[in-house]
Amino acid sequence: MAHKKQSTSVPLPNQLGHLKALLKMSHEITGTLDLNVVLKRICDETLLILNAEICSILMLDHAKSALRIMMAQGLEASIVAHTEIPVGRDISGWVAKHRQPLLVTDVERDPRFERRNREKYYTHSLLSSPLICKDTLLGVINVNNKRSRKPFTEGDLDVLNGIASLAAIALHNAKLHEDLQKVYLEVMNAFTSALWAKDPYTKEHSERVSHISTCIAREMGLWEPQLEIIRQACHLHDIGKIGIRDAVLNKPAKLTADEWKEMKLHPLIGAKIIRPLSFLSEVADIVEQEHERWDGHGYPFGLKGEQIHVGARVVSIADAYDAITTDRPYHKAQEHEWAVSELNRCSGTQFDPKAIQAFNQALEKGVPGVNRPFPDVETGSQAIQAAALGGHFPTGTPTPIVPLL
Repeated sequence: MAHKKQSTSVPLPNQLGHLKALLKMSHEITGTLDLNVVLKRICDETLLILNAEICSILMLDHAKSALRIMMAQGLEASIVAHTEIPVGRDISGWVAKHRQPLLVTDVERDPRFERRNREKYYTHSLLSSPLICKDTLLGVINVNNKRSRKPFTEGDLDVLNGIASLAAIALHNAKLHEDLQKVYLEVMNAFTSALWAKDPYTKEHSERVSHISTCIAREMGLWEPQLEIIRQACHLHDIGKIGIRDAVLNKPAKLTADEWKEMKLHPLIGAKIIRPLSFLSEVADIVEQEHERWDGHGYPFGLKGEQIHVGARVVSIADAYDAITTDRPYHKAQEHEWAVSELNRCSGTQFDPKAIQAFNQALEKGVPGVNRPFPDVETGSQAIQAAALGGHFPTGTPTPIVPLL
């Protein structure tokens, strides 16, 4: 049986308890702008406050005029994945259409409850409230079954309405943030495309560096979320070169002191482009620190050892390997064996020894695309006469180091 909102008297201790719970929830769900985190926290806190078994949040797809489950606790994955409810249909659709909360004390007697889901999970009593912010319908939040199996009350509906008000604001802000991130990612993609147009080599180089870096990181025992951050950094690690003049970027000879100074700006430029996206903060750190050295003689900050982000330590090795073994305007490709030997020679000075060890272990297991032959190989010290930073070396720099792009 469905009930409309009625005036009820709730004991003062319960009211104070609910207010405290809602205040705690407001801190929990407004502490982040990550949409998925916000959705999960809303579900978790709602279940705790109402002592319920199931909570689901359905967001409105305006194009389809339908609701889809975006987050749920207590529902089977198949229900979450395949549920799509047109506005006006089922209990959630009714709540969305009329923008009114609903208390259903006996679902079996309510004709709006879809029979197709009755065999998939037990539901006796439920609450449903619209998620509305600034007069815009965002979706619906549903709560099924008290753990005590007693029916929900009007007081419970009041609490859910309070939750829905807080949740709608948090979801609205998170959605705006997500939309802004998408726009900024599109801008970064445009920058990347422009860089590839300036230097077509960069695209394939970034893909190779990403692949090698992933293999090294796995050997170091890094977790999958860390691997994903490293992969993102690899694809963006040269984005700062969009701010470097073509004449400097592709110069087939020594860089002057001024050109070297300009070239060394590209990690800072890249990090500045990426850092406004909070969810890419670690990616920005890796891009900014990739040219730091284990011994502290790198740039732009002269960081040393474990002060350098582990992702940057990994990427610098993969970047150097690909720079050595690939034809560029300023040097010809070198043999795989020579490149590996040179990287190991620089272990403990330019590179993290543990990361070099992981690189060697990855090679032993086999890294597709690595250990490929190259024609017209140069020999001797000319092979490392390109310095870190675009593989170039500045006038007056006699000490050869492994080239980085």
